[in-house]
Amino acid sequence: MRNIITNDLDKCIGCNRCVRVCPIYEANFAWSDGKGNVKVRIENSKCVACGSCLEACHHGSRHYEDDTERFFSDLRSGVSISLFAAPAVKSNFDNYERLFEWLRTLGVKSIYDVSLGADICTWAHIRYIQKNGPKPIISQPCPAIVNYILIHRNGLIKHLSPVHSPMLCTAVYMNKYERVGAKIAALSPCVAKSYEFEATRLVDYNVTFQKLTEYMQRNNVKLPMKSSGFDNYEAGLGSLYPMPGGLKESVEYYAGKQFRVDKSEGPRTVYKMLGEYARAPVEKLPVLFDVLNCQEGCNAGTGCIKKHDSFFDISVKMDELRQAAIKEDHRQYVDDLFKKFDETLKLDDFIRHYVPMPIPSIRITPAKIEEAFIALGKYDKESRDFSCGACGCDNCLDMAWQVAKGINIPENCAKKMHDEVTKEHAEATNLSENNLNSFDTILSETANVKDKMGEIVSNMEEITSAISSYDRMVTDIERISEKVNIIALNASVEAAKAGQHGLAFGVVAKEIRNLAQSSANSAMQTKEASEKAGIAIKTVNKTVLEINNTVKESYENIAVVSENTRKLLQK
Repeated sequence: MRNIITNDLDKCIGCNRCVRVCPIYEANFAWSDGKGNVKVRIENSKCVACGSCLEACHHGSRHYEDDTERFFSDLRSGVSISLFAAPAVKSNFDNYERLFEWLRTLGVKSIYDVSLGADICTWAHIRYIQKNGPKPIISQPCPAIVNYILIHRNGLIKHLSPVHSPMLCTAVYMNKYERVGAKIAALSPCVAKSYEFEATRLVDYNVTFQKLTEYMQRNNVKLPMKSSGFDNYEAGLGSLYPMPGGLKESVEYYAGKQFRVDKSEGPRTVYKMLGEYARAPVEKLPVLFDVLNCQEGCNAGTGCIKKHDSFFDISVKMDELRQAAIKEDHRQYVDDLFKKFDETLKLDDFIRHYVPMPIPSIRITPAKIEEAFIALGKYDKESRDFSCGACGCDNCLDMAWQVAKGINIPENCAKKMHDEVTKEHAEATNLSENNLNSFDTILSETANVKDKMGEIVSNMEEITSAISSYDRMVTDIERISEKVNIIALNASVEAAKAGQHGLAFGVVAKEIRNLAQSSANSAMQTKEASEKAGIAIKTVNKTVLEINNTVKESYENIAVVSENTRKLLQK
């Protein structure tokens, strides 16, 4: 089968709405894109095209394809095409007769009412039951139901009504009894009809109401004022088929209450009921089980216009059709319709032979489910009964079942992610509290360092001051040395003048001069050392000041971080 419903995964946000509404869990596959995002793709081999995800998806990720573009392309190419319109066309298009006229102008050869095919379908069901005895059968106007049975519930094929759907009954009637001699298109309210047409090859195009409307809007189509109707003769109660229980009401009108007819509709109910049907004893089953995929019937089908009337507006229209069919002046026509069918139609022409398309379900063991629960972080009964539904499953067991099958991932469990975030938050809080204690210690130690640095700066200032005083003392020594040297020089001159008597004084003068020279040399060396020490002290002073400023800034920054952490922990 071709893929009718598809994904635009770029638009998928992993909200799980599609998983939540899908009656086939294995038709959805949740996975991680490696960027922390959960995506859900469709598993087409297991999809029955019930269309629930199309309605549920609010982000444009799920969409479907039909044959609208190919239909109009073939019309423009001159291909001979006749069509039939489902009864729901009357509730979806207020101006459906003008729509018909526009289609005729494009080249549509003839237009038939599926209400007639629905009457044939009712007739065929009654005649089949009368011929084969009142054995339990499931009606099959709905292709999503047929897909479900052919793919997932092969055990129900023996109960699936062999009578064609109203659309296929119409197609058979057009081809075999009216001999339209053209390709056949369906104006349809149903996405899944594409599968039915593909399987039976009786209809060539599925043109859904929604895609037809979109085509008309894109091409700015203006409908003509002229109207035209159907080419076939008037139908009986077949126009009631689009509403829930339409087949049941039609059968009971023609056959009375001679056998039991039950009904069910809506994807969240009907597939569950079919499961119960498969398990129920035969003696408890109805002769006819009238089932529809769509909750409100075909009038609000998966391919209908989204702005269709409310349920009650549609019910009013359906009741008008009902009353028109059973009113006194029409009742005889309705009663005579089956006589006409008996005279002109052959039951075997409207019988379908089914081909199962089983897709094996993924097998799992209790051990695998237990492993899945552990992967989900669910170790006790309380956590396994949490069942918030955020993952799209009805309960935690179903989620574990999906994880065990490999069609879902633990990251898609909201409770698991919440617990992990809570755990990470607690760890972060503990870390912050530990950091706060560390900040307090660091602040205390930094304050001590800051105080010590203050003392060092103060001591360095005293050292600098002392060296300055020492420089002044060296200068004084140099001046004294110079004066002593002058005095010694003068003493030498006087000693020379004294002759023999001044020799001893000359020796003293010489020693004084040597002492002055030695003092001058020492002063010079001391001055050079003092200058070098001054340069070193300046460098040390600069470094000490830089360290002092850095310690002050670090202290202030740590104080700010500590205060902010304290405020966060108080929230």
